[in-house]
Formats: sequence, structure tokens, C-alpha cells
Amino acid sequence: MILLLYHYIVVLKFKINKIIMENERLIDLVTKISKNRDERAFSELFDFLAPKINAYYLKNNLSFEQSEELTQEVLSTIWTKTNLFDPERSKFITWAYTIARNKKIDLYRKTKNKTAEDEDIRHFLYQNNKINDYEIELSINKIKKELDENQQKLLKMSFFEQKSHKKIAEELEIPLGTVKSRIRSTLNKMQKYLS
Repeated sequence: MILLLYHYIVVLKFKINKIIMENERLIDLVTKISKNRDERAFSELFDFLAPKINAYYLKNNLSFEQSEELTQEVLSTIWTKTNLFDPERSKFITWAYTIARNKKIDLYRKTKNKTAEDEDIRHFLYQNNKINDYEIELSINKIKKELDENQQKLLKMSFFEQKSHKKIAEELEIPLGTVKSRIRSTLNKMQKYLS
């Protein structure tokens, strides 16, 4: 038992030392890249980091092509922004994975479907209610008939495309107050069909 515990402690010390040495080596490479634009240092960093970042994306259900593309973007960002890394604030690997996470979020935002379908409207209007599909269909059809094209467009831009009132006003070239009052009156009109 004591021998097993001793072995465990030795292995743990070895792993801790390896992590410390790894971080120090990464900081050394980043410093070379930041100060001298050292391509050899970047190549070594790339060989170390690319498989890890790529695996991270694959584990997060991205396709092989998407993960390869995002890995390239992450490493390109690291190449251009190594001067922003501060070893006092975080480990390099943490900084790199933060960049990778942000690139993944940007990809999801960019590819998010922004069209509002009847299913989206149903989910939005009735997410907490237990109403059958027939009643929902009737309500949506009544609302669609009652609202004109401009009112539907305002609701789509505001709630499904998540644009600010200011952005809507700019795109439609109408005053901000008009956008707000039209949305409010449209919602009031819809409310009587939902009650």
C-alpha cells in the first residue's frame, strides 16, 4: 500500500513538472514569435497546438472541414496577436483555447438560421402553454390575416432576427419612436387573439 502511494506521488510530481515545463516552453515560443516573428518557433507551436485545437472542435460536433478551418483561424490569430498574451494573467494554453472558443461562437452566430418559420412563431408564442396544434394553427392564421406585411416585417426583425429598434429604424428609414410604437401596437393587436 505504501509502495503504491509512493508511486502515485512520483507520477503526480512528474506530471506537474511536465505541465510547468510545457507552459514555460510555450511562453518561450510565444515570446520569440511576439518579439522576432520567429517562424521556427511558430512552426513548433503550430505542431503542438493544432491537433489539440482541432480535437476540441471535433469533440464539439463541428465537421472535419469546419474544425480544420477554425484551427487555421485560431493559429493565424495567435500569430498576429502574440503581443497581447500576458503570462501573468493566464497560461498560454488557456489563452489559446479562449481564442478557439470565441471563434466557435462566431461561427455559430454567422451560420445561425435567421428566417422565421411558422414553427418558430409557435415555439415563441406558446413555449410555456399546453395548447394543441390545431388551436395554435388557428391563432397563427388569425394573427397572419390581421397583421399587414409591414407589421409582420417589424416583428420578424425585432423578435426573430433580434435587431435593435435603432437598427430597424435605420434599415426601414423611419423614426425610432415610430418603430417602437408600431411594435407595441402590433403586440397589443396580437394579444387579443392569444387571450
